[in-house]
Amino acid sequence: MTAAATVSSKPIADNAPLRCLQLSKRFGTQEVLKDISFTLDAGEFAVLIGPNGAGKSTLLSILVGLILPDRGSVFVLDGEIARLKEAQRLEIGYVPQDFSGFGWMPVGELLDYIGAFYPRERRCWPELEDWAALSRRTRVQELSGGQRQRLAIVLALRHRPRLVLLDEPVSSLDPRARLDFVRLLHGDCRARGSTCLLSSHILSDLEPLADRSLILHQGCLLGDWSTVDRREDLRWLYPRADGLDLPTLPAGLEVLTKTTDGTILVRGWRALSATERAQSEALWRSEIPQDMGSIFLALTDAERS
Repeated sequence: MTAAATVSSKPIADNAPLRCLQLSKRFGTQEVLKDISFTLDAGEFAVLIGPNGAGKSTLLSILVGLILPDRGSVFVLDGEIARLKEAQRLEIGYVPQDFSGFGWMPVGELLDYIGAFYPRERRCWPELEDWAALSRRTRVQELSGGQRQRLAIVLALRHRPRLVLLDEPVSSLDPRARLDFVRLLHGDCRARGSTCLLSSHILSDLEPLADRSLILHQGCLLGDWSTVDRREDLRWLYPRADGLDLPTLPAGLEVLTKTTDGTILVRGWRALSATERAQSEALWRSEIPQDMGSIFLALTDAERS
């Protein structure tokens, strides 16, 4: 397979709650992130997709201000990430991939301790705590992996922030807990207009709810598409005739990836005229990509070949 370079269907908006501009990060000789740019608008629920080692955790750590980039800028809630005011930081909720520490504390004491950093009226989200179903008397070190993940989610989100960043938050949850949490989070983001970026390997529960899907692979942003883009602008094209020479494509179509059997994934279908589409479909059989998982596999397989 072959693949196109970074693709994004969305311009960078100056007033977006999250703006990532030409972001790069290197650890030693390894370039972990390479010229990443994207923006998330108020109320958007986005999924960050990528294999292990793609750079997802590094990207999220930079977006929350735990790591500084080597190049590029991150703007969060109208402020540069390294210079945020306290009020802006209180509007961020971050769930790391691994939650550790505080093992000696009972869950209730830890909730009260962390809650004290926030205004009193924002220290409780009853629906989220009901979902977590944690005993306040149980010590953190006695929690199972799934319970510890629930605790991390409650600690980060009970103040209902305007920007939510989650690094593999559902990987240790059972299917029912995972689905209930994603629906609860999605509904809250919709109701309050908050913005969410959630990284995950588990797409089945997330894709029906996601407004955007970002594909990160080997430090590069290979794709950034909305659900509308996937359905209206992307197409799999299969040549109708066998042969070494592939049919000609309209000038407006961009090839994102091509398989050895001649199947190609293109974008630009939405902008074609009715005549151009008819001419293309006389030579190619077109198919709407059914899910982001298949697009992710196609693009990342192309990068590995």
